[in-house]
Amino acid sequence: MKSVLKTTPVSLYDIQSLEGWLEEQANQGLFPVWVNGEFTQFRRNASAPGARFRLEAANGKEAPEPERLELYQEAGWEYGGTVGKAYFLFYATDPSAIELHTDPVTRGISLEQLAGEVQK
Repeated sequence: MKSVLKTTPVSLYDIQSLEGWLEEQANQGLFPVWVNGEFTQFRRNASAPGARFRLEAANGKEAPEPERLELYQEAGWEYGGTVGKAYFLFYATDPSAIELHTDPVTRGISLEQLAGEVQK
């Protein structure tokens, strides 16, 4: 399967724009293999259209906790790897999968450590 390498057009710290760009690529049949600040590698995947992507702050961890993986999987989300050292990438191909975060305050709390690193 041929891979495609693209310049990552948005900052890794612009979570909403990065998620949106990954969704645009999925709608074109490209699924991310790895993402960093400069480039993103994709694999061609006909089943990717409609995929949603969400970034979760890694907060210094190398992998998500097993409990989080299980909870998100039950909600229809799969673990897609890391984005740089800052995030874990999750994706859902089922349009009926519930959103990972429906409370903006809780979402903000989960990003506090990352915000501190950005300010440094």
